[in-house]
Amino acid sequence: MNPGDSRKPEMYGFLLCPGHPMLSVSAAIDALALANYVGQKPLYSWCTISAHPGPVKSMNSLSVQADYSLQDAPPLSTIVVCCGVDGHQQATPQVMAQLRRLRASGISIGAVSTGTWVLAHAGLLKGRRCTIHWEDRASFRETFPDLNLTDALFETDGPIFTCSGGTTVVDLTLTFVAATHGIDLANKVAEQLLHDTIRQPSANHWPVHNLHPGIADPYVRQAVELMEGNLELPLPLETLAARIGISLRQLERLFQMNLGRGPKQFYLECRLQLARSLLRQTALPVIEVALACGFSTSSYLAKRYSRQFGRTPLQERRAFSVSAPSSAKELTHDPHREHHS
Repeated sequence: MNPGDSRKPEMYGFLLCPGHPMLSVSAAIDALALANYVGQKPLYSWCTISAHPGPVKSMNSLSVQADYSLQDAPPLSTIVVCCGVDGHQQATPQVMAQLRRLRASGISIGAVSTGTWVLAHAGLLKGRRCTIHWEDRASFRETFPDLNLTDALFETDGPIFTCSGGTTVVDLTLTFVAATHGIDLANKVAEQLLHDTIRQPSANHWPVHNLHPGIADPYVRQAVELMEGNLELPLPLETLAARIGISLRQLERLFQMNLGRGPKQFYLECRLQLARSLLRQTALPVIEVALACGFSTSSYLAKRYSRQFGRTPLQERRAFSVSAPSSAKELTHDPHREHHS
């Protein structure tokens, strides 16, 4: 992000996509407002923006009347794309064209949570580090294998920044405050927010196995990490047990004690969860989804998927239809965009 003239307020525009997370938007704006309060001068200003006129409904179903539309937004130093669980569906031609235009004019562009999908589809992440909400990591990597996706809480790479979502937007905003106005001011804002410490980008991202807080056993945690890192080509359980230094029998006993099911079933559930994300968030053919999740055929995936979720992969896809562009080919018509190849 460009610091700009510290004597002139930096203008942030928050692009509110339908279903945006109000927590992240409010947290970022509150951090800017408190920087003004603590600094005792107008260091920042902000506005909300929508792609179309009229109110925008947030993830919690509250409607927000944006201050401006994309077409009539005031001069900005930074625009932040704010998306909720369906960021992969928000990359409309209008939004992408406006973001490219703003970037070409020198404006910094960022994304919160799944807004990274929009920046990627718009071709703004080529050659840059980026991050995204943990739930979208696998499907994002499948869709954009050439992009440099990390597991960081947030990434700033030149004029482009991305944030994994939730309260990490506070750490990102305070990092910007520190870069422009000093760490002392940023720490004072953190104190106002009762935010113990400003986390660094490399702080642990929220991994999938942390969704199982009952995993106290270190062997089970190691096994789950290995499973999550080897979904396309599942490891034999004997190999998995050997890698963490225990017997297969001990591995099975520890999984039953900690997770209430054996490692084979748990591993299968991890692969099926990935399949569900890919079906909901990408337009990959079902056979490619199957192969990406370690299933040899689409029929085998369908059998296991139906047993786990009560509907077939095709029924899942119809329920969560993908409206966002699914490949680079759909986006290369614009000669001004940077596209991944």
